[in-house]
Amino acid sequence: MMRNFIFLFSFTLTALVSVTLFSEQVHAEQAHLQGGQQFSEAELAQMLAPIALYPDSLLTHILISATYPIEIVEAYRWLKKNENLSSDKIAQSVDSLKWDASVKALVPFEHILSRLSEDLTWTQQLGDAFLQDEERVLESIQVLRKQADLAGNLDKMDNMEVSYEDENIIIAPIEREIIYVPYYDTRMIYGAWYWASYPPVYWVPHHSVYVSYYNPYHWHSGIHISFNYFFSAFHWHSRHVVVVNSHQSHHYRGHSQISRGGYAKRWTHQPVHRKGVAYRSKYTSQKYSSNRVRVNKGNKQLLSSQRNETQRRFKQGLAAKSYPSSKTKSYKVQTKHKVISPSEYKSHITSVNSKAFNEKKTYQQNVNLKKSAPKKHTKSYTKSANTRKTAPVREKQKHSNRKQNHYQEPVKQQHSQVIKTRKK
Repeated sequence: MMRNFIFLFSFTLTALVSVTLFSEQVHAEQAHLQGGQQFSEAELAQMLAPIALYPDSLLTHILISATYPIEIVEAYRWLKKNENLSSDKIAQSVDSLKWDASVKALVPFEHILSRLSEDLTWTQQLGDAFLQDEERVLESIQVLRKQADLAGNLDKMDNMEVSYEDENIIIAPIEREIIYVPYYDTRMIYGAWYWASYPPVYWVPHHSVYVSYYNPYHWHSGIHISFNYFFSAFHWHSRHVVVVNSHQSHHYRGHSQISRGGYAKRWTHQPVHRKGVAYRSKYTSQKYSSNRVRVNKGNKQLLSSQRNETQRRFKQGLAAKSYPSSKTKSYKVQTKHKVISPSEYKSHITSVNSKAFNEKKTYQQNVNLKKSAPKKHTKSYTKSANTRKTAPVREKQKHSNRKQNHYQEPVKQQHSQVIKTRKK
């Protein structure tokens, strides 16, 4: 009995040690791949300070859009070109563009797009941090919110509803379909800043605004939601972002409706929308380059349309350059280098094949007729053939006799002269 207990205890201890070593090895490999480029807690707090007190729905769109910096720049430039359009026309036009849904959701918030587009270094660092470790980014947001709460500044948010759920602070708009964006001084709103070596990012206001200790927030004009917006939320318990179908999401859906609705899924990064921007670490690059095939239905359609467009342009290039194959090359020589279409070439080949088939058929019929002809015809044919063969021989004999006589005549004349002289 004691032996069995010792055996089970040693086996359990060995298994625990092996699992611990394996997990440490995995973490070590991830740290090696990241190459020491992971953001520290102070750096995360520094970059998240200007947006940590935004409403949850808007903050999710900012974090997701930061992973696609090229599309943010494109969206801001498009908005500046079409600033004379009404909000309804902008919402209708943006819906047909091939950007990520969160980038489209930020188009009505011009001052936010301008911040993200103008400070691209900060935007790209925010997106890289979110891609590297989503859980740590969300944890840092909660730390900053708790710090602002301890400073007594969350109670002064007039246009926001602040709630507490399992030690997590949730910020949502009071009016369901109107989003107010706060501006605040990051050097004052969080009270005593914990990380003196990493002061918070401070955004200089575009217009003259006044904030103070008693009135720490300046509110931009509210944006009425008449576009696809309510499709993402924080799942604070699991520390990740969840999303639902972005279509027909212009009606209000609360945090609990999205995160606990049962049809939400965890947000996944789509490298196709990154458009070639390099990732910060080797680990992140390998992580998302291996998952580029795993795209959602909308991106599948986008990739298929891009693939079809590429094939169409390639075929047009071939038709313009008219690269000949081996068959078309010989045919073009026969037609004096006349460039023909594939359909004309196909019809020509068909006619040539049919003509060759008809010639072969007639030849076969002639051969069959000759085989079935009477024997008399064959005799006359052989006789004429024999005469044709012997005629050159007789000609040759006559020619040889003439040549012989030509040489014999002088000899005869000499012989006759010799006989005459003797007689004399």
